[in-house]
Amino acid sequence: MNARAVGGYRLAGTLHTGCCGVSHHLATSPSGRTVVVRHYGRPAERRPDLARLARLREAAPVGAVAVLDAGPDHVVTEYVEGGSLLARLTPAAAAGGPGESGGGAARTRPDPAADGPGDADSDAGSGAVEGAALRRLAIGTVTAVAAAHRAGLAPVGIRPSRVLLGPDGPRLLCAVPEVHDVLSGGHDTSPIDLEPGDLFAPERTRGGELGPATDVWAWAATVAYAAAGRDPFGGDGFGGRLARMAEGAASLAALPQGPLRELLADCLAVDPEVRPTAEQALLRLIEETVLVVPRPVPGPVPGPVPQSAGASAVEAAGAGRKRRRGVVAAAGVVIALVAGGVSAGVTLAVGEPGAGAARVAQQARPGGTWTPRAVAPADGPPAEGAEVPLPGGLGVAYEHPGDRVRLTSVRVGESRRYTRDPRTGRFGDAGPHTVVAEASPDGRYTASFNTLYAAAGDHLAVWFADHLTGERFSVPVLRPPYQSVGLSWSRRGDRLLLSVQRFEKVGEENQPFSAGYVIIDVAARSARFVPTGDGAEVRQAALATGGKVNPLSFYAEYRWMPDGRSVISRYLTAEWGQGVRVRDAESGRVTRMMHWVGHVVGAADMFSPSGGRFVTSGCAKRFAACVWTAAGGARVATVPTRKGAGMVGWYDEEHLIQVVPGDGDRSEVVVTDFAGEVVRVLAELRTPGEPLVDVRYTRG
Repeated sequence: MNARAVGGYRLAGTLHTGCCGVSHHLATSPSGRTVVVRHYGRPAERRPDLARLARLREAAPVGAVAVLDAGPDHVVTEYVEGGSLLARLTPAAAAGGPGESGGGAARTRPDPAADGPGDADSDAGSGAVEGAALRRLAIGTVTAVAAAHRAGLAPVGIRPSRVLLGPDGPRLLCAVPEVHDVLSGGHDTSPIDLEPGDLFAPERTRGGELGPATDVWAWAATVAYAAAGRDPFGGDGFGGRLARMAEGAASLAALPQGPLRELLADCLAVDPEVRPTAEQALLRLIEETVLVVPRPVPGPVPGPVPQSAGASAVEAAGAGRKRRRGVVAAAGVVIALVAGGVSAGVTLAVGEPGAGAARVAQQARPGGTWTPRAVAPADGPPAEGAEVPLPGGLGVAYEHPGDRVRLTSVRVGESRRYTRDPRTGRFGDAGPHTVVAEASPDGRYTASFNTLYAAAGDHLAVWFADHLTGERFSVPVLRPPYQSVGLSWSRRGDRLLLSVQRFEKVGEENQPFSAGYVIIDVAARSARFVPTGDGAEVRQAALATGGKVNPLSFYAEYRWMPDGRSVISRYLTAEWGQGVRVRDAESGRVTRMMHWVGHVVGAADMFSPSGGRFVTSGCAKRFAACVWTAAGGARVATVPTRKGAGMVGWYDEEHLIQVVPGDGDRSEVVVTDFAGEVVRVLAELRTPGEPLVDVRYTRG
């Protein structure tokens, strides 16, 4: 550029040159102040959007680089002494200057991304930000993002090259609103020109709508970049980086377990609608989460879906969307928020074709009262119990009147499934090994279904045995291609949850992917399907990684939460690890994620009797289970387990039930304390060939 002045600002040196004649210069204002001028050499092709710039100037977001002036061919911002975050993390970038207008030394390297700096190699970076400095960086940058969003400005384009490390703290250089009219040969029109330091949220790679949630994702990725000192998506080349960004799969290994790591994982969610807002993220950072008070989310009004004879038992009736709102109060200031989340619920007609299903739902219910078995309080498990031979020669159970639980269902390998009548204590044959059966928590009902229903009929039906009335009835649930292999009772025993899957081809193999879950109302004898996107997330990751992500390892087994209003399941985290995700049962809306705890374990209730603790697996580098607080996900204990052991569930608040391999062809069902010590043997089972053991215990 040959001009010595632009818009009355005397140019002193070139900082950066981009495409379409756009360049950045150190300059001196008429008053003598050092500023940065962004000059548009070909405004017919690319120029500032003066109307949106005026909004940015008026908003003056806290923590952002101030816009001082603008004209048809230039934008003037304040000069921030100091380099960018990218320059700190990447020596190659530091040697060449900041690459963005706002601060640092001169740089002349052209940048085909037009307003991004680029750098030589993010993996060569050093100078990770740690401890209190990382916290200040996170708070300072998310404050600027939140302030911009309150002014209605989004996305602001946060990334490491736009975070300037000034003497008074980090400053965000917001993306300059622009108008692009005519594209010449000098304008790169490729859809994505990805360089180290650039960030592309999942919705951008998929052509989705960009907005405030995009900034939240990019903010989290920028903080993760700072914590690691290198690209958190790097290591696999261009295609690998793009695929990992599409899945929100940033490496958070540099961050210790704690609130910041949890927050970043939540912000990196693939679905923009489940990410926290910038203001919510800010409050979580300053440990003011108790002040975030979400208002009730109105759900869709479900309506009946007519079915004709032969119609599929799984048909979507539609989905409702409602904007989520929240109120945030901090330091005596009340700020109204409009969050970007969406709640969605799908009501599905689930019933047999024709009028038969309607007649079943209208049958009169016999009356009566069911009283669960009462157990006197005890300090711990009884030392021993009386022998109870198990059917089919499966082994022997040891039971004591003071036991907190009773064995109610058992299967070993390909043996028959046996269930127990709570009135007599005798076991009965419930069917082949493909049958899943479990008693309700109060013991009144036993629910069962055959996982291979397609071999015997055209739909899956769950059968209920009512031990109060002696009645047996069924509720039709699924048709092919949908299947189920697991069920979960609510603690009140009034609703049943079935995990739903379907097989899809990945590479040369058919793999099971979670489709959602079915809620059965036992009293109404009705069923309702709630779809989720869990299977789609895993499938995309499996395809993106060429099979490195095994769908079987991330199957979402849905379970009831103790409140009976939420469900919990495992999910694929941003680090391609396993965490748990909580959803509102009725709508399927994600309400909470804990990426650090490992995955759902066992076939029984994973929560302790009080509901205050839960147990997971895959949470340690050794054979172990982990106990966490339900309220905050704080680790209570790491319980050592044996190789080949399987978690069953809880005995009482301080003890777990496990199946452990024994000597020879035998296994034991044992009660262990949190130190992993066996305090009681509940059963000895014959297990030649190490078959799958499925035992279900009912409390009381």
